[in-house]
Amino acid sequence: MDKYIYFAAELPMLKWSEAPFISLSAFLEEARKWLSESDFRRLIHAVLFHYDLQKFAGIYGKYLCFEHALRKELAAYRKSRKEGFEHRFRDIPPQLVREGNPLDVEKNLLRYRWNWLEDQEFGHYSDPDFFILYYLKLQILHQLAVYEEEAGRKAFRALVEQSKETNSENAEKSA
Repeated sequence: MDKYIYFAAELPMLKWSEAPFISLSAFLEEARKWLSESDFRRLIHAVLFHYDLQKFAGIYGKYLCFEHALRKELAAYRKSRKEGFEHRFRDIPPQLVREGNPLDVEKNLLRYRWNWLEDQEFGHYSDPDFFILYYLKLQILHQLAVYEEEAGRKAFRALVEQSKETNSENAEKSA
């Protein structure tokens, strides 16, 4: 467990919408070096936008319950808007989805998730749950960076290049 303390101490601190931050692949590469095999497997399954409510132990299980409740509330709100009646919010603050354009709403929802993750950090300073919380927050920062115009262009260009390479490889294989 001493190596977990060292790994946690060497990670850069994450702050809302602040860059630079470590890449997801660099974090996972480091985590593979420091975490046990079972803790690393738990970590790589911690996906921010996971849609299935499954049985996961620890903090990720709690996060999935939180995410499920958030999505359920959003679905009910969107259904009520579509059908023309007022929605009464139970689990989330209404201003998250009522104020701003769609991009602002997405950023608000990411901030809401970030705040929830920060609330869960107490008591998790170098245990496996600490790294799961860190990884989820890192995914939020990467998602947020895509919403920035220049970062979004860069991500789009990278996807186009990757697609071109894949298409070229497939064309060569079929020839």
